[in-house]
Amino acid sequence: MKIVKMEEAAREPVGGALFPSGNVARQSLLGGKDSQQLSFTLLRFEAGAGNAFHIHTHDQALVVVSGVAVVATEHEQREVGPCEVVLFPAGENHWHAASAREGVTFLSITPAGTTTIVT
Repeated sequence: MKIVKMEEAAREPVGGALFPSGNVARQSLLGGKDSQQLSFTLLRFEAGAGNAFHIHTHDQALVVVSGVAVVATEHEQREVGPCEVVLFPAGENHWHAASAREGVTFLSITPAGTTTIVT
C-alpha cells in the first residue's frame, strides 16, 4: 500500500508546446516506480491558463478537484466544476483550461506509458 498526501507532492512548472500559456504546475502523485499500470497527476492551472489541442494514445480521465474548468473537443466546449469527471477516449483531440475568472486543479488519470501528442 502507498499513501500520498497531495499537498506534499513536489510541484513543478510545465510549459512547452503542450502548455503554451504557462501558469500551469504538475504534481506527480502515482506512476513510474509506484504503479506499472496507472498514472495519477495533479494539474494546477491559474485563471485563464490552458493547454493546446492534443491527443493521448490511451484514455484520459480528468477529475475537477477545485475551481472551474473549460474542456473542449473539436466538436464541443463545456464548463465543469468540482467533483465532475471528464473522459477523453484515446485519440480524441481535446484541450482543457482554467476558466478566465478562476484557476482549476485537475486530477489526471491515465494508464502508465500513455503518450501525449500535440496536434
